[in-house]
Amino acid sequence: MPLRPRFVPALAAAYAATYALALLNTSPDRLILAAILAAPLIWLSQTDITRHEIPNTATAIIALSGLVFQWHLHGPTPPFLATLATAAALTAAAWLAGGWYFRRTGAEALGIGDAKLIGAGTLCLGAGQVWAMIFVAATGGIVAALLARKRGRGDDAPAQTGLAFGPFLAYAIFIFVTFPLPGPIAP
Repeated sequence: MPLRPRFVPALAAAYAATYALALLNTSPDRLILAAILAAPLIWLSQTDITRHEIPNTATAIIALSGLVFQWHLHGPTPPFLATLATAAALTAAAWLAGGWYFRRTGAEALGIGDAKLIGAGTLCLGAGQVWAMIFVAATGGIVAALLARKRGRGDDAPAQTGLAFGPFLAYAIFIFVTFPLPGPIAP
């Protein structure tokens, strides 16, 4: 199925509005990271919405950008190593949980692309903020699923093919890059 760009303007507008708000209070290094991440996050969101897959190249760009950002913040110190270990552990845990669920039910709920994106997001945000990212992404996904379910009621409603989780993760990453949580968990 060819990639249709119908969601790109709405995604770009949401990211641009968030970035514009961040210009008021966010540090320059985070604004640079957000500018670098915007295109791959929008690209992977569009691809996941359309084809239910997350491009490895987009995830790799996000992970590498996050790795460089964490090195910029911490250098080769324990917080840097903790972020690397957390990213690897969360990727593995999400990958295993998604595989276990698929083997048990035959339905995919959390794909390998989502697991890798959680790890890449951890590299961008740091170990302390990843839980907020997952909470915001899950909340957005639940609200969207409930709205889709409500809208889909009726005899002539088309069958639902599932909801892409990648766009919710992507936007949550962008939100917490541009608006980091205050306190000791935000470097």
